[in-house]
Amino acid sequence: MSDKEIKEAVSCAIRHIGTGVYSSGKIYIYLANKGYDESVCAAAVKELVSTGYIDDSRAARKVLFVRSGKKQESRNYMFKRLLEAGIDSDVADDVVASLPSDVDTCKTLFEANFGSSDEDYSDREDEFIKLAQLRGYGVETARTAFRQFLEG
Repeated sequence: MSDKEIKEAVSCAIRHIGTGVYSSGKIYIYLANKGYDESVCAAAVKELVSTGYIDDSRAARKVLFVRSGKKQESRNYMFKRLLEAGIDSDVADDVVASLPSDVDTCKTLFEANFGSSDEDYSDREDEFIKLAQLRGYGVETARTAFRQFLEG
């Protein structure tokens, strides 16, 4: 691995990134698919992170934004989604730790999908719980969030 190879990989990554937001993992994979050696990929990504060209926290915020409202998911699902997006696991840990509790986000999911609790939803608990489970929430968390949703 030479400095020239690293500079070439960094330039290749910068051309690919452009004005977009990419995670360190996605850029590593991109460079590897372009045929760069693993050590060159790692060194190029390290340089891009240190100069601020790649910011996993910013990439994580992009993922969180997309998975909010009607698409809200549990902390556990969000952590997995961040890792799948190539976010460094330490950054993913920090981001998930900063999220509201699962009960709060589950209630937000209900509000986004069903509107206000002005209607009588008391007989539709199973429907709410099923939706919550599809998004990674446990039954007890969903029940607690449902009760809070009904209370308004």
